[in-house]
Amino acid sequence: MTFTLSGLLRVRGAQERVAAEHLSRASAERTDAEDAVTDAVSSLSEISAQIDDPRALLAMAAARAAGRSTLSDLQALVEMRRIEESSARSAHIDARRELKGLERLEDAHRTEAARVDLAAEQTALDEIAVARTTRHAGSAA
Repeated sequence: MTFTLSGLLRVRGAQERVAAEHLSRASAERTDAEDAVTDAVSSLSEISAQIDDPRALLAMAAARAAGRSTLSDLQALVEMRRIEESSARSAHIDARRELKGLERLEDAHRTEAARVDLAAEQTALDEIAVARTTRHAGSAA
C-alpha cells in the first residue's frame, strides 16, 4: 500500500524548508539593522562636544543633524525588518503545521499498512496450520 499523498508531502516539506530559509534570512537582516542602529548611536555619542570656533560649531551641528537623520532612518529600517521577520515566522509556522498534518497522516497510513500486512501474514499462517492439522488428522485415521 502506497501513501497517496506522498507527492504533496514532498511539496509541503520543500515549502517548509523555503519558509525556514526566509525566516533565517529575515532574522539575520533584522540583526544587521539593529547592529547598524547601535553603531549609529555609538558614532553620535563620540562626536566631540568641545567647540573651538564657529566653523567647528556649524560642522558639529551638521554632523549631529545628519547622524540623527541616519539614526531615524535606521530605526525605521529595524522596525520594517521586525515586521518582515514576524511575517516570515508566521509563514514558517503555517508551513510547518501543514507539513506536520501530512506527516501524521503518513504515520497513520504506515501503521494501518503494517496492521494489514500482519493480519494477512497471520491469516496465511492460520491457513497453513489448518492444512497441516487436516493432513495429520487424515493420515491418522
